[in-house]
Amino acid sequence: MNYDKAYGDFAEALDTYQRARSFLHLPRADPAPPVRVAPGGVARSILIGMFATTPQLRVMFPGLAVDLCERRAHIALPDGASLRMALYPLRWTRLASMFNGYRVLGRRLYYNVFSEVYFRPLAWALIPSDRGYHEHMGESVFDDLGWATVDDWLQYGDDVTAVDLRDLCRRGVPHVRHPLSGHEQDNWVQLFSDEITAIIEGEIPG
Repeated sequence: MNYDKAYGDFAEALDTYQRARSFLHLPRADPAPPVRVAPGGVARSILIGMFATTPQLRVMFPGLAVDLCERRAHIALPDGASLRMALYPLRWTRLASMFNGYRVLGRRLYYNVFSEVYFRPLAWALIPSDRGYHEHMGESVFDDLGWATVDDWLQYGDDVTAVDLRDLCRRGVPHVRHPLSGHEQDNWVQLFSDEITAIIEGEIPG
């Protein structure tokens, strides 16, 4: 099965829904849009893309790499990782790997990702699920804004092709922008390695 088609269909449905409405940057999660999604295919598509942009994932989570390559019907995220999703209506695009940020001005927040994708109409982040190490740095951006946790989407097989997003994300899905975009980045300390971190940024025309 071509998982990218499942992702493309989902993105197109969301983009059509969002273009018909006017959204502002909202601080908390809104009800999920009434669109249909193939959750297993979409989650596999974005994770395969993350393995491509973040090669370190193959070393950190070899079992997940094998499961994705062998197209196993039901996959569980490994301990220590969580997949998060939000709506992202902006043209500015960012793909990055192995990145940390700590907000030092204003309310304390931290932003820690194994891999991230901000590509309209969606934002995705594969993040560490162990919060103990960061408790002294404040709350995670993902928890603060209410990003949807979609770890269980990998449990859906290829035969599940049309689930209402509102049933999958009952707590809603926020509209977000990257926390380090614009002048806001001056409030953060950014930590990454020149040897293993790739950051690709640009704007989608049209």
